[in-house]
Formats: sequence, C-alpha cells, structure tokens
Amino acid sequence: MNISIIIPTYNEKENISKLIPQIFDVFTRNGINGSLIVVDDSSPDNTAKEVKKLKERYSIRLIERKGKQGLGSAYITGFKKAIDLGSDIIFEMDADFSHDPEYIPEFVRFMDDYDMVLGSRYIKGGKIENWALWRKIVSRGANFIAGLLLGLNVRDITTGYRAYKAEVLRRIDLDEIRSNGYAFQAEILFRVKEKDFEVKEIPIMFVDRKKGESKLSKTEIIRFFILCINLGIKRIISFS
Repeated sequence: MNISIIIPTYNEKENISKLIPQIFDVFTRNGINGSLIVVDDSSPDNTAKEVKKLKERYSIRLIERKGKQGLGSAYITGFKKAIDLGSDIIFEMDADFSHDPEYIPEFVRFMDDYDMVLGSRYIKGGKIENWALWRKIVSRGANFIAGLLLGLNVRDITTGYRAYKAEVLRRIDLDEIRSNGYAFQAEILFRVKEKDFEVKEIPIMFVDRKKGESKLSKTEIIRFFILCINLGIKRIISFS
C-alpha cells in the first residue's frame, strides 16, 4: 500500500525542516510505505530550498508554483500528482505542527473499512490546544452552519487532517472545485458525500501553530459562508 501526504507550504521553512523527519520516523516505526508531496507557492522565506535539502534523505516530491495560488488549488495539484504516482491513500496535512504525525497509523488502520477518514477536534476524545477564543467561536460557528446547510452528518467539516482512498479523488471531478482556502475543506467533503462514500471521524488533538502566522483571514471566512449557502441551495434543488 502506497501512501502520499500532501503538504502545502507558504513561509514554513522553520516548521517543515522539523516536520518532515518526524513524518518519516513515523513511517519507519510503523512499516508504512510513504512519501511526501510538498506544494510550495514561492515562499519568500525559501521553504522550497529547505525541502530540496531534505529530498536528499527522504522520498519527497516538490512542486514549486509561481505566486501565492491558495490552499485549495495546492491540494488539488498534490492530489493529481499522487494519483499519477499510483498512490493508494492520499493525505492532507498542515505544515505547522497543528497535525501530529503520530496519528498517521490510526488513519491508515481505518482505511480498510472507510473511503475517507477525518481527524476530528469535535468528537469524543478530540481536543484543541492554544487557540484564541475568537478562533474557537469561528470554527464552531463554521461547522454548525456548514452542517446545517449541507447535511453532511460530520462534526468537524473544516478539519484539514484527512486521508482519502485514491479512488475517491479519482471519482470526484477535481477540476470542478472552485473554492480555495478555508472553504475548500467543506466543498470537497460535500462532493465526497454526494458520491455516497463512507466517511469516518477519529479524534485528534489539534495544536495551534507555534511558529509563523495563521493563514485564516476575514475574507476566507466570508468565502466559506458564501460557499455553504451556494452548496446548500444546490442540495435543496437536487431534492426538489
């Protein structure tokens, strides 16, 4: 079983230099045949240069893109590359240590029985550490509204720690996905559920980044709610 983890980066030099060795240590200790696909959007801090150094020791593919093109398009670029490489399971993962690599084997364990596994902060056993109150309110509110409008029956719709069977991503028309950033997670989950794939949530501890700045902006939040309204309308029309 071949596993690819997609990691989008923008100014993550300090984090990525520590995260990548940890991920491959998890692979080795758990007998996982895994590789990384890093998608970097011309980071001014030379993140790509740091990844190139690590490529000498680890199985990493680096995709360098011109300009800051956004999280959603970075994941889609990574998904397509992983599919082309024949990956069986494809992960999403942040570069900032919000997502602990030690959970990777737990995701893999459930992939025999489910098509998609989500690392959830909002089911029993899930936790959030070091988040400001406003971030908690925004996240809870976003998940409540998305759940209400989209009918996804998932507690943590916006989580960015995920694993998909490659077949799931092959069946979704990735080129039709228009959202970027925060809204991307909701849209792709909506499309997964549209195809009646089986989704499993597992509890994770989410830890806010210690280095670098959050990529979440007010504009991203507004776009998220607009997306949910549009997809909610589409859902109602499909039922009528």
